[in-house]
Amino acid sequence: MRVVIVEGTPSLRDALVQLLTERGIEVVGTAVGHDEGLCEVARLSPDVVVVDIHLPPDHLDEGLRTVQAIRARHPEVGLLVLSSRAEAGFVHRLLGLSPSGRIGCTLKERLGDPDALVAALRDVYAGDTDIGPGSNCPGSDR
Repeated sequence: MRVVIVEGTPSLRDALVQLLTERGIEVVGTAVGHDEGLCEVARLSPDVVVVDIHLPPDHLDEGLRTVQAIRARHPEVGLLVLSSRAEAGFVHRLLGLSPSGRIGCTLKERLGDPDALVAALRDVYAGDTDIGPGSNCPGSDR
């Protein structure tokens, strides 16, 4: 599986690259923000993109805008969204982008469990929807 990581925090981006690479996931590129992320996805054609929901410059919903743009331009690409909090409204908006699957959301606190992160990536790659525990959303009890 080929993965691009779009994460604004350098230390977290580097940790994700290391964590995934150590587990046999091919990280083909990284990006800091929306525009760079879209360029990397177009250039590298990954299978899955990991996107932080709070990207620079405004750190609000820039990641959601990035996810929407990737989904519109590259519907075949799986998306795993990282968030520091999971609000039901956000999760429902995310699910609305891809009712047929290939999308997931996981809390950043789950990054302490690398196996859970890799499992979520593999689910998204396989075409499933993976909404991690604690998202306060139907279907989040996995």
